Amino acid sequence: MDLRVWTLSPAACLLALLLLAPAVRAEEVYNIGAEDDWYPFTAYRDGQVQGLSVDIVRAAFAASDTRIELLPYPYARCMELTRTGQLAGCFNTSPDARIVAEYRLPSEALFSDDILLWARAGAAPVETPEALAGQRVAVTIGYEYGRPPQQRKRCGSRFDSDQRPVRVPVRRDLNGFLMLERGRVDYTVAFRGTAQALFQQHAELQGRFVPVATVHQPQLYLSFSRHHPSAELLQQRFDEGMRRIRADDRYRRILERWHHDGAANRASDATLWNTHSHNKKAEQTWPTPRN
Repeated sequence: MDLRVWTLSPAACLLALLLLAPAVRAEEVYNIGAEDDWYPFTAYRDGQVQGLSVDIVRAAFAASDTRIELLPYPYARCMELTRTGQLAGCFNTSPDARIVAEYRLPSEALFSDDILLWARAGAAPVETPEALAGQRVAVTIGYEYGRPPQQRKRCGSRFDSDQRPVRVPVRRDLNGFLMLERGRVDYTVAFRGTAQALFQQHAELQGRFVPVATVHQPQLYLSFSRHHPSAELLQQRFDEGMRRIRADDRYRRILERWHHDGAANRASDATLWNTHSHNKKAEQTWPTPRN
């Protein structure tokens, strides 16, 4: 019997590895946490995770040939699992100084939306931060309402650090509106998009509330862990994929499908705190996120 030993040249071995690499990369599945109750951006509904930012995250990782599984969690739990390295990442995050210190932030934001101060219908606009002194304001547990730290511009005191309002913590945005309706708080803070979705889902809330001030106009991010072994790689692939879907127009089509106006490209400084605050001692410049 003729036994032959087949050998491959170094060049052939390298070619074989290159051909196999995409398959190996595509087979690995990474777990990413997704907020479970923040529709229309991210929510667990009808047995699946869905929303505007869900579609963006999936498209970005698909564009970089990276398989992911989205796991739904309450926001605070999702961020804690990411902080401790049990999840590679979690979305949606509006960064502040604490987020910058404890998480890795990608270069590419998911989207942007206005955070508004809501009151009962007929209320007058709130024109200065001082008007909120002693007022009860419902805030959702774990949410950040401050200025994104990577915007290296000066600003007045932010809502998150302003001690004049009396914060009333609630688990969900809906609870804040219900407390406002019943007079248990004077105001509630919620994103424009989520508030509009709540009003559509709960007809009894329609016409009962009005925005009286803009608290913040943040960009929202997929935050990555500083302790998960694959987080740095996933951050790179996410940024790579985001650049691709922006370039080939997939990103714009996702925004249009969810009827979002693309506010990520129009973030401005017209908020209650920096429009009316002129105290130079309160101004501060946030650091660039470190990775």
